[in-house]
Amino acid sequence: MRRFQQYKNRFGQWWRRISWSSFFRFAGVAVAALIVGVSAGVYFDLPVMDSAPSIVPPYLEEEVLAAVVRDQVHRVLEESYPWVLEEPIVPAVVEPPAPPMPTPDEPRPEAKEAVSFDHLIWPAKGEITTPFGWYRHPVYNDWRFNSGVELSVEDDQVRTVLPGKVISVTSSDLETELVIDHGGGWQSRYRSIEGLTVVPGQEVKQNQTIGRAADGVVYFGLLHDGEPVNPQAFLR
Repeated sequence: MRRFQQYKNRFGQWWRRISWSSFFRFAGVAVAALIVGVSAGVYFDLPVMDSAPSIVPPYLEEEVLAAVVRDQVHRVLEESYPWVLEEPIVPAVVEPPAPPMPTPDEPRPEAKEAVSFDHLIWPAKGEITTPFGWYRHPVYNDWRFNSGVELSVEDDQVRTVLPGKVISVTSSDLETELVIDHGGGWQSRYRSIEGLTVVPGQEVKQNQTIGRAADGVVYFGLLHDGEPVNPQAFLR
C-alpha cells in the first residue's frame, strides 16, 4: 500500500512536469504566431479592421474652395511660370489713322450746279425738217432712225444750248461733229457745222457761238448715259 502511494506521487509529479511543459510550449507557439501575423500586416499594409465609424471630411464652402484653388494656381504659376506674374498683360489700343487734312495750297474743287433743262435754248434759229425717231428717207425711200433733230437754219450761227466742256471734235469727208459734256451723264452733239471757234477741253457757256451751219442745215442731238434722247421734249 505504501509502495502504491509512492508510485502515485511520482506519477503526479511527472504529469505535472509534462503538463506545464506542454502549456509553455503551446503558449510560445501562440505568441510567435501573433507576432508573425502583426508583422505581416504592417509589412504588406493590410487594412486593419476597426469597428469605429469612418471619419467624414468636413464640408467646404464655395468661397473657401475658391480660395484654396486660387492659392494652388498661384503657387504653380510662381514655381513654374513666374514670368506670368511679373506684369499684367494690357491689350494694345490701336486708333484708326486720322484722315489727311488738305494743305492750304491745295485748291478745293468748286461745286458744280446740277444740269437744268428748264432754260434749254435752241442751237440755232430755224425749223425742224427731220424730227427725232424713225422716218422714211425722201430720196432712198427706206426707213432710218434719226437720233436727234435736223434744223433748217435761217441764221448761220450755232450756239451751245447749255454750259459745259468740249470733249471731242471729229471730221469726215461729209461733216464735222462736236460733242459737249454737261455733267450728270448729259451730252449734246452738233453736226454739219463749220468755222469752229472752240477746241476740245475748252469750257463753254450757254448761248456761246461754237461755229456756223454748213449749207443752212444743222443737226442737234441729246445723249444721256450714251443713249439718244428726244430733244423736242426740252426745246421750247
